[in-house]
Amino acid sequence: MNNRRSLPMLFVLFVVLAVAAVLTSQKPETPPDTSLQVTVEVTEEATELPQGNLLRVFPDLAVLDIQAIRLQDLETDQELTLVRDAQGQWTAPDLNGELDAEAVSSLARTLVLFPYARSINIVSDTRFEDYGLAPRPQILIQILLVDGGTHVIAIGHLSEAGYSYYTLVDERDEIFQIERGAVDFLKNLIASPRVHFKLGAKS
Repeated sequence: MNNRRSLPMLFVLFVVLAVAAVLTSQKPETPPDTSLQVTVEVTEEATELPQGNLLRVFPDLAVLDIQAIRLQDLETDQELTLVRDAQGQWTAPDLNGELDAEAVSSLARTLVLFPYARSINIVSDTRFEDYGLAPRPQILIQILLVDGGTHVIAIGHLSEAGYSYYTLVDERDEIFQIERGAVDFLKNLIASPRVHFKLGAKS
């Protein structure tokens, strides 16, 4: 499908953002009286290892392998971009403030442990519209690795049973059914209920 094949092309802008963020991170920090503190609240369920028969979409991926993450809700046009700076600390280039690095690491672990129970083979007559993956997905996740590699995750509809989301990953020839808890956690994060902005203490 052309829409699916074109997803990696979105990394062009993403990589530019990542490089710009690394360069920006070397500039002096914003004074305390104008800074914003960004705190990402996470739940224990979002970072636990998959149980039972669940498998990992990226079995060899580790948190330290990730250089940058971009989450996009294509239905609401909301997004969140997170990048590691030259010192390995997480930053949010689109948010002028201090980031809770530990909380963001929990977000990264959610992607590292991205769990699924089953997948559907893609065949010549597969209708991506039936899974909410065309003409475009609901959620797009882009991951930039420290070695220059990339991953693209496109999330579509909730399954009929309500326990998982239909998901495309890179150029793989299958539609994964990602566990609902992991996807809902990421969706809520993009929508901001778990991202709080607090004015920094004035000097």
